[in-house]
Amino acid sequence: MSASLFIAEQSIDRRTKTEVFRGRQIEVVTGRVLLHAVTTDGRPLCGCDRELLTPIRQPWDVGYLPHLSRCDGCARISGLAAPGPAGQDRGQPAAATGVDIRTAHGTAAEHAGSDALRAVLAGHDLRRWMLTDLVIIDEAISGGLSHPLTISPALLVRRPALTLTTFLHEQLHWLEGPGSDYASAEASTRWPDPPSFSEGGARDPASTWLHLSVCALEHRSLSELLGPSAAAAELRQHAGYSWIYGEILASPDWFSGFLQRHGLQVPEEPPVPRRCFSDLQWAARP
Repeated sequence: MSASLFIAEQSIDRRTKTEVFRGRQIEVVTGRVLLHAVTTDGRPLCGCDRELLTPIRQPWDVGYLPHLSRCDGCARISGLAAPGPAGQDRGQPAAATGVDIRTAHGTAAEHAGSDALRAVLAGHDLRRWMLTDLVIIDEAISGGLSHPLTISPALLVRRPALTLTTFLHEQLHWLEGPGSDYASAEASTRWPDPPSFSEGGARDPASTWLHLSVCALEHRSLSELLGPSAAAAELRQHAGYSWIYGEILASPDWFSGFLQRHGLQVPEEPPVPRRCFSDLQWAARP
């Protein structure tokens, strides 16, 4: 029966928070995903409201992102032998075991970017950095965006180290907690008048103060995965945020203490991934 069934996603455990981005208040909605089995005409086996579901072009089986919970009803009716982390959809969600990589338009450039990212993910155990498990490759954007995690294919096809650090950077924007705010406050005191975007800072002072901690975590992460010398060599090549990376590479010990003071670190254990359900892709467009 499952051979003729497809997957549809239901967003659960939704959380909304308001953030200020480029001088405007935006609502960021994140959540997790529960998978349902639907027929070729979009009918869910469990009988739930199909308006709650988003169909995707994936067959209903155990191979697709096994960390995602399957609907118990759909699993029972379809005869799916191992419905993923059953019963964990609300109680005990599972840590990520993979990333869903999708192309926005299905172009050759986006597929090339997807292949480059898959190759890097296959070469490193990045489960501790998988705070979100959906990546969109979109040739219409410039650079990258964390919510939802969206990357230009141009950043992914140049060299593997750039692909790796771009993925890490956008994932690290998903770290939550008061430490990020306190770190930005300290950064604003140390660098009250940071450089502009054209001078190697971010798009505004608040973003620069935030990126001083994000990029410091990126440097630490890349050093762990590639070694300190290779990490420094890669970050020195970045045109974007060049002043920020320069400050970090010039004072690594200070930034190590900076991150420690504010409790900012990559999780010791693989986190439970979330997804963004807000339409924020305008933020990454030129």
